[in-house]
Amino acid sequence: MSKEVRARVIPKRYLFASMFIAAMLMLVAFVQAPRPIREGGAMAQEMPVELSMASFETIAEYRLEEGWAPRFQGAQDPDQDQPWPYGGGFGTPWEPASAYLADQGLAINGPDGNSEVVLRQGLEWRHYRFDAPLASARLDPGKGNRLLVTLMFGPRRFETRLLEVPEGRVLWAADSGPWSRFSWDGRAVLMGLRRPGPDPALLLTALPTDGEPGPATLATWDEKGMPAPPRGWATRQDQLWDDGKDLPGARVLVPWAAGARMWFPRKDRLWTCSGNSWVLWELSGGQWRRSATAAGTLYAQPPLQMGVIVAERDKKGKEAPSQRRTSPLDQADWRPVPPDAPPWPAYDPAWTWWSPSLAASAWDVRWGDAGSLPKERQREALVKALRPDWITAKGLRVSVRGWLPNGPEVAVREETETAWVWVGDRALLERLLPTRRLLLVKKALKLS
Repeated sequence: MSKEVRARVIPKRYLFASMFIAAMLMLVAFVQAPRPIREGGAMAQEMPVELSMASFETIAEYRLEEGWAPRFQGAQDPDQDQPWPYGGGFGTPWEPASAYLADQGLAINGPDGNSEVVLRQGLEWRHYRFDAPLASARLDPGKGNRLLVTLMFGPRRFETRLLEVPEGRVLWAADSGPWSRFSWDGRAVLMGLRRPGPDPALLLTALPTDGEPGPATLATWDEKGMPAPPRGWATRQDQLWDDGKDLPGARVLVPWAAGARMWFPRKDRLWTCSGNSWVLWELSGGQWRRSATAAGTLYAQPPLQMGVIVAERDKKGKEAPSQRRTSPLDQADWRPVPPDAPPWPAYDPAWTWWSPSLAASAWDVRWGDAGSLPKERQREALVKALRPDWITAKGLRVSVRGWLPNGPEVAVREETETAWVWVGDRALLERLLPTRRLLLVKKALKLS
């Protein structure tokens, strides 16, 4: 071999050393890469969801018998006219109820008017059975140790019960309308009845989550310096209709025109808005009393603050640009919004507000400065990953085509880093892939 050729040959010891170093680097990358940075990994959490569909971990699986489904019957929130998606949004207490209860279980209706709530307890399922269809079911947003259900016993007859979890003991039960909800802090329950007659009104009551309800009271509408109630308004127990008299707890009769809304951020604070006027109610001494009231349309921005839009007119009586103000949730302390601030989006209980300049829904609809919030991609990835299971179930059960005509139903619960996926014959609880978006959602939904 010539001297020129020998000069270009790399010594074997260098080749072996290079191969050894490359092998060690590959081993380190293999061990470190699947872990997020906060756990000592070497790769950021924002890996493409589409490339990791096989990484979804099934935490629990509940097999549904034929005829049973996570669907409510007869549900109707008084302040939500539009149909609410079955999977729900973020699963917050200010949203209408969903049959998918956080990462704990399901509310399901079955044949012959039977229903049950199934909750995970370790590796087993605990059953809470009822002899009437479920119109609503919620777990308290605080400790998750209270189950609130509203049962449909007839076309216009409903009953709401509060159960202790996991024991299943009924703490109280009362006739109600086709809805019920927890306060955002999870320390009280709000429910109510529509007043019969031509004038629309809603009788609301607040009941405790611990112990028996106190003596029944009724708001008197006699606060000093406040407007008088509408003519003929019920302010005494004997002025209520029969079902209204039987409603327990601290009650308040409020006007309820089309488009009226209410928010229950704390056990002792209730905001109501009907027509072009609003009221902040404060529960004190077992009785609701008005803390503030004025003209305007309320616009809640949960869990941050309350907003109001006040129509204005100039000196000639012509319409002027509306004024917007915001206030803390526990008092009517209004602060003006700058006139050049962008207009708020159309109100929807699906909105969660990260800041006064950013709101988003669980379906990734956004408003404001959304550049800092990563897109939601795991819902679509779950549909793709579990579509074969839906196809199999559709071939085995004819009813699946009616319940789920287009594919699996996904209820994303980002706050608990999980998602329920109903494929037809089974409901699967999947662990979401860790992403920066999950951290931001959990922070936004955290209630002080």
